[in-house]
Amino acid sequence: MQLPDAVIVLAGGTAKRLGGVSKPDYKIGRLRLIDIVLNEIDRTGFDGRIVVVAPSELAVREGVELTLEDPPYGGPLAGLAAGVAALKDLPGSAIVALMTCDAPLSPRLWGELCSKIDEAQASVPVPKDARAWPQFLHGCYRLATLREVPAERNGSIRHGFAALEPVKVVDRNWYCMDVDTPADAEELAVRLGARLV
Repeated sequence: MQLPDAVIVLAGGTAKRLGGVSKPDYKIGRLRLIDIVLNEIDRTGFDGRIVVVAPSELAVREGVELTLEDPPYGGPLAGLAAGVAALKDLPGSAIVALMTCDAPLSPRLWGELCSKIDEAQASVPVPKDARAWPQFLHGCYRLATLREVPAERNGSIRHGFAALEPVKVVDRNWYCMDVDTPADAEELAVRLGARLV
């Protein structure tokens, strides 16, 4: 299975609908969302660079790079730019996966996404509902393509990625599900076979 060379995990912000805690620290059973993210990355066999865009106080394992936009809380495009800057030593041809800490199952799509990357500079998941928007923050990209995304503070994802024409991969198993509410947390726990308490 082809895998990306690096991954950028957007993990900033607070979880207002989950009690206002740091979202990557929100627990599903005994594990924080960021721990589940790293476990899901590991289970793919990935051994490249992991850059997490989050405040410096977030506890992550050795080898995971932390970075953050300055000033913080600039939104996903600003966070993405900080993650891309951390990969400045990689060539533009490198394949980079994007993901968010509240959608920890998305690495399960990497094999299919990376297999399509040669057809274009980007491949992104789309929900089974054809009317839904592509999940740009869970796609795989050539690094050169991500370097062209505008680093707008509080800018919209749709606007930032508007110039791209990615290959679309249907997310048949809803691996891009977001954990935004307690009900979402319960659903993820079920999918992981975990207990919330």
